[in-house]
Amino acid sequence: MPTLIEKIASDEVIDTAYQWLCKKREHYHPNADVWQVRRWWHEKKPILLAQILSGNFQFRELRLIRGEEKLIEWWSSLDALVLKAITILGTRVYTQKDMQVNAYII
Repeated sequence: MPTLIEKIASDEVIDTAYQWLCKKREHYHPNADVWQVRRWWHEKKPILLAQILSGNFQFRELRLIRGEEKLIEWWSSLDALVLKAITILGTRVYTQKDMQVNAYII
């Protein structure tokens, strides 16, 4: 049975997170890091997966951007992708357990 880390680093989960990232940041500024991630994804993906699987992936600092009316917390694109992968997996686990509980109650 795959470990939690192996599930997070699976092609299915990472590819789903990548598609989410591309959609979510499709209108970002041309200088945003998402464009570098998209352009070099074929090279970045295996490196990212290796870092996750080896336990060497490190999140970058969270950037705070102060606007006139609000404060924005900005994750790097790769950090956002990994966080989304974790969320995808967490949602699946929660949903499965929720279904098991509901089946037990019924």
